Amino acid sequence: MHAELGDKRVDRHSFGRKLLTQSLIWLLSGMGAFGLAGCGGTDSQDSASTTGSAGSSNSASSSSSSSAVSAPTLVGYTNIPRDTYVAGPSSGQFISGGDLSTATSTYGYTLPFSNKQPVEGISALAKGPVDGTYYIMQDNGFGSKASSPDALLHVYAIKPDWSNGSVTPVDFSTGAALSSFTSASFIRLSDPNKKLGFSLVADGTNYPGTTTSTATTGQTVAVDPLITAKRLLTGADIDPESIVVDSDGSFWFGEEFGPFLIHTDAAGKVLEAEIPVPNSLALDSNPYVQTSNNPYLTSSSSANLPSSGGIENMAVNPAHTRLYTMFEREMSADTNKQRRIMNVFDIANRKFLSTYYAYKVDTGTYTNASGTAVTEYFTVNDMTAINDHEFLVVEKDRGAGDARTGLFAASNAARVAAKVKRIYKVDINNVGADGFLVKTLVVDLMNLADPQKLGGAYTIDGVFTFPMESIESVRIVDKNTIMVANDNNYPGGSSSRNPSVPDNNEFILIRLPAALDLVQ
Repeated sequence: MHAELGDKRVDRHSFGRKLLTQSLIWLLSGMGAFGLAGCGGTDSQDSASTTGSAGSSNSASSSSSSSAVSAPTLVGYTNIPRDTYVAGPSSGQFISGGDLSTATSTYGYTLPFSNKQPVEGISALAKGPVDGTYYIMQDNGFGSKASSPDALLHVYAIKPDWSNGSVTPVDFSTGAALSSFTSASFIRLSDPNKKLGFSLVADGTNYPGTTTSTATTGQTVAVDPLITAKRLLTGADIDPESIVVDSDGSFWFGEEFGPFLIHTDAAGKVLEAEIPVPNSLALDSNPYVQTSNNPYLTSSSSANLPSSGGIENMAVNPAHTRLYTMFEREMSADTNKQRRIMNVFDIANRKFLSTYYAYKVDTGTYTNASGTAVTEYFTVNDMTAINDHEFLVVEKDRGAGDARTGLFAASNAARVAAKVKRIYKVDINNVGADGFLVKTLVVDLMNLADPQKLGGAYTIDGVFTFPMESIESVRIVDKNTIMVANDNNYPGGSSSRNPSVPDNNEFILIRLPAALDLVQ
């Protein structure tokens, strides 16, 4: 059992001085960790070397990078800075509600982002074009269908440099290093051949809705000509939350609005009609699983899955014959609120199998701003295949921030500090007597050993935490190493590091004490 960290009190002012001092030291010394040369093998495995960076107080020697650990240990940290953009249509014109207030009043942004798109909302990792590179996928943009019609959907190619704490954009096809996120570093999802069966933002004259964040609040805005000409997909069309690279180089996306499977070529162009998910549990008369955002629903009363509950999780088996998809949330009519359904899709035959599995999330309790105790059912937010039958699954609470810092309330707040951010292993050949997959804890992300202080100010008393509101990416690097990343919900989401600014897109490398049984 891991010790609970949330009760340890830290004086806010002394921590602020400590944070400033540690941050300066960290910046000057470089956020050293391990060099990575990944990829190879199956899509669930990247071969990696972790060569040390000499001379940095935060770097590690090559001998320690491959040595055994007795507990999950931080062996690398890097990030994409929060205010990173690519050229494109103006965005953020329709952000509203709490996200708008937080972005403008708390974080001080002036919206919209004129003639640019933020690199944010990282929700999935996949093997990149060459060793050591990765594809990172952003989600629908600004948090909802209504807020995101001007948010384009990108997949970027990057190479983490664990030796100096940086992320290098690379050419999407060749993996060659680039100096910045140019058009060569990403693809944008599009449907120029009208394969999807529903209308897109690109088909309209004006964006749906009216502006909220410009001097002309309440006005309609014409759809950007680039979106129209290329029939680009936006965050009001689909909400991609997971990605898999198929054996032919094409991409499969799991999305939440339908929920649907979306298949594109290597350039992001949709290849076929969206694929709906069958109602495996048959808890109601609807043959499909549909959220209130499903474009085919004539009435939201027919929805049988919460609007943000779709295919958050997806993995491919090593043979690239099956996709495994799992919902983030429970079916609306399910009396067991802890059940999350994992479906199986046959790639060759383009159909979901009748076989399905049930994953059981844990529950927790927090005290809200009104002082009321609230029961929370955790969510599952990413999965990846270890082999043909075992998977890693990210499970988390809604919390954000590390209570030890004194900057985030452990209770009596609208969003309390994080307590549960975990990675479990499940085996579809191991189903318990209760009908649920048996879970084995692999990593507690709120309790990572950091003997080399790679986490800088984020490591307190030798323990690094990853207390992000949204942790939506896990990737196997080698049998003893995994990479995890957060969705920073830029620009208006709850911060998990500093309440005054949005989070960066963070990437962490974790050494495991027990090897995963990878396919060789």
